[in-house]
Amino acid sequence: MSRLSVEAQLVELGRILVAARVERGLTQGELGDVLGYTQPNISKMERGKTRIHPHLLDKWIDVLAIEPAAAATMRHYNQASRADRVWNARRLAASPAWFHPVFEAEQEAAIILKWTGERISGILQTEDYMMEQFQAYGRTDVNNAVHERKLRAKLLEDFPDRTYKFILSESAVYRLTRAHTANPYVALGQVRHLLDLARNHPGATIRFVPFAKGPLHVGPDFTILQFANNALDRSFAETSNGVQVFKADTETYETDLQSWESLSSVALSAEESAILLEEAEADLISFAAAAAGRPGEPLR
Repeated sequence: MSRLSVEAQLVELGRILVAARVERGLTQGELGDVLGYTQPNISKMERGKTRIHPHLLDKWIDVLAIEPAAAATMRHYNQASRADRVWNARRLAASPAWFHPVFEAEQEAAIILKWTGERISGILQTEDYMMEQFQAYGRTDVNNAVHERKLRAKLLEDFPDRTYKFILSESAVYRLTRAHTANPYVALGQVRHLLDLARNHPGATIRFVPFAKGPLHVGPDFTILQFANNALDRSFAETSNGVQVFKADTETYETDLQSWESLSSVALSAEESAILLEEAEADLISFAAAAAGRPGEPLR
């Protein structure tokens, strides 16, 4: 078994899963309902297109009553593929060691909830915006840093059927439209990217907390990760010093969840937030045209 490539092991694991599901007379949709995943995600797993969290695989084995010998083979294939992923994460050259388990966990989570107060979340950033941010911070390894952040942002593309909810302060948009020391075209591209995600991504919701309604104080930016097996649910805060409390700390998780609910209760609706982005787009188009000496001329 160990001589198979990682890709071949994932395909073989999927073949066993399909055979067991068919034997039980279940469709992908029916199995997905039991496991808490959509039919397209079940399809990807069965085709070996994505790795499976060990706890989800255990639940899959239990639901389909897979024999111990076959279950052991499945766990072997899955462990090898996950080891490959962990190794790839550890090869992240530009990221500090504390980021590696965060990267791994974000790849596995079924639901991601992110609050950012003064900035655009890394998962939502365009490549040009990433480049400008890293250069502004004086990074000397900009290309590696951008590559790694793109891997993080690729979650939205690789797993469109997962749930991604973003709440940002209106100040994050204000910075894009008013920080004119930055390239206005970079800011415009970033706003358009957010607007495209808000309008067209099936799993992403982007909402803003307006100045007039936001709480007086919210702690550091935080992320809540929820998994198919909710025993793994956790949250963490990202600061300039790294990640705070990444372990599955129940008290921290519950506190962040309460903060999330509080922010969600005062945030604009998804449609209102899209309109806010449209207004920011119009402001940036006008500014960029004026800066280029072409006031009133439409920009592409």
